[in-house]
Amino acid sequence: MPLNRASCLSRHGGICMIARSTASAFVLMAMLTPARAGEALIGNWQGTYVCAQGKTGLTLTVDRQDGHMFSGVFQFYPLRENITVPEGCFTVSGRIRSDGAIDITGARWIKRPAGYITVDLHGRSSGTVMSGTVATPGYGNLCSTFAVTKTTAQPSTDAACRVDAPAVSPAPRGDEISLALAPEMIGDTLP
Repeated sequence: MPLNRASCLSRHGGICMIARSTASAFVLMAMLTPARAGEALIGNWQGTYVCAQGKTGLTLTVDRQDGHMFSGVFQFYPLRENITVPEGCFTVSGRIRSDGAIDITGARWIKRPAGYITVDLHGRSSGTVMSGTVATPGYGNLCSTFAVTKTTAQPSTDAACRVDAPAVSPAPRGDEISLALAPEMIGDTLP
């Protein structure tokens, strides 16, 4: 026998209606939250991150987004307080997890300074501010945090770094430095 309002009220004291409404609300929230977060990520984000070389300028450009997956370019550069950092950039791919957390994975180098490796970002966005931690998989804990703010200004990126972002897909790690070289790389500078 199908449940309807009358049968729920008479048999279950209205519990069916509340359970159906609550379940519908949860399904709707689960469908809308990641999509909104994904749409808000497209654009230019500028700020800083901290790694072995010190505080470093960061422009993250998210060019493409398809559902929970997105891709773009991570560019790093010197700041007034840390002028020895070279410029460099690499493509990234990312995803928005169901809990709203954002994972960004370094993929393919576009402009690679000697001794640098790609980094990954793990954080959250509040709409116009994204912040979290910086990871160096396979190299230990060499970085700490990042914080970027969404901007409408065109980033002042190196011409070599403004290439089309890759198609949206998980980042390959095949072009990374071999982990067998990691002990030799410990003294090298990281982005």
